[in-house]
Amino acid sequence: MTSNDELVKELMDKVADQLVDSLKESISASVEKEIARHLSKALLEGEFYRRVNDDLQSGLKQIYQEVKAARGGTEIKSITADIDPEELFSETSDQLDAVLRTTEKAAVEIIDIVEKLQDLQGSVATIVKGFESGGVTREDREKLKEINNTLGMDLSNIMISLSFQDLTGQRIKRIINSIRQIEQIVREVMLSTGLMIRQREVEPEKDIDSLSQEAKTQATSKLQGPSEGANQGDVDDLLASLGLD
Repeated sequence: MTSNDELVKELMDKVADQLVDSLKESISASVEKEIARHLSKALLEGEFYRRVNDDLQSGLKQIYQEVKAARGGTEIKSITADIDPEELFSETSDQLDAVLRTTEKAAVEIIDIVEKLQDLQGSVATIVKGFESGGVTREDREKLKEINNTLGMDLSNIMISLSFQDLTGQRIKRIINSIRQIEQIVREVMLSTGLMIRQREVEPEKDIDSLSQEAKTQATSKLQGPSEGANQGDVDDLLASLGLD
C-alpha cells in the first residue's frame, strides 16, 4: 500500500470516527428530547384527567348533599368510604313513600266522613219536609241537633285529616328542589367536563387551569342562557355534540 493510500485510509478512519461520535451525540440528544417531550405530555395528561376527576368528584359531592338534604339530613363536608349510596337513595325514596301513605290515610278518612254525611243528609231532608208541612216532632228536633253536632265534629275531623298537607307539602317541595338542583349540577358537570375534554383535543398544549376556567365559564353561560337568547335546545345540542345526549 502506497503512502497516499495510507493517508486516505487514515483520513477516512478519522472522518468515520468523528461521524460516529456526531451521530451518537445527535441521536442521544434527539432521544433525550423525545423522551422529555413524552414525559412532559404524560404528566400534563395525568394532571388534566386528575382535574377532570376532581370536577366530577365535586359534582358528585354536591349531588350527595342535595339527596341528603332531601331526606332531612344535614350537609356533609366530605364523601367517605363507609357511605352506602343504596341506603341514601332508599331513605330519600322513603320520603315519597311517607307522603303517599299520609295522603292515602287522609283520603280514606275524609271519604268515610263524607259517606256518613251523605247518609245524614237523607235524614235532614226528611226533617226539612216535616218543617214545611208543620209536622215536626220533638224527636225530629233532637235528631236535627244530633246531626248538627255530628256535622260539626266531622268537619273538624276533615280539617285535622287535611292538616297533613303542611308536612307533605314541605317534604315534596324539598324533594322537588333537590331534584332541580341535582339536574343543574349534573348538566353543569357534564357540560364543563365535556367542553374541557374537547378543548384539550384542540389545544393540547394549553394551560390546564385556563382550559378548566374557560370550560366552566362557557358551561355556566350556556346553562344560564346568554343575552343572545340561547334556549334549552341550544344546551341539548351542545351536550349532543359532546356525546352526552
